Amino acid sequence: MVITLALSSKELNDEHLQELTNELRKTLVEETDIEAELVEGASEKGTRGEPITLGLIALTFLTSGAAVAMFNVFKLFFDRKKSLELEMIREDGAKINIKAENISLEDLKGFLGN
Repeated sequence: MVITLALSSKELNDEHLQELTNELRKTLVEETDIEAELVEGASEKGTRGEPITLGLIALTFLTSGAAVAMFNVFKLFFDRKKSLELEMIREDGAKINIKAENISLEDLKGFLGN
């Protein structure tokens, strides 16, 4: 299953949001059974390489237990940055929005089908 994770925050500028995105991606790879890759956007004419789309991570779940580990990583990030908002989008277009005040393991598992 591939999920797109979109990070946002009204308090962070683009540079800080991308730093947090990079850190979250790295933590998810190190602490869970999830493959996490930054989402690349369409390149503009005259530029080199693929630009990274701000705040987006593509997640591939390798085991059914990965949801609990991901939930714990999310909690750590919410403890550090209460203004962080996460939107998860399944391949079928279904979405779930997660904020520090409404994070729920049951909702997350239901969204992922676990």
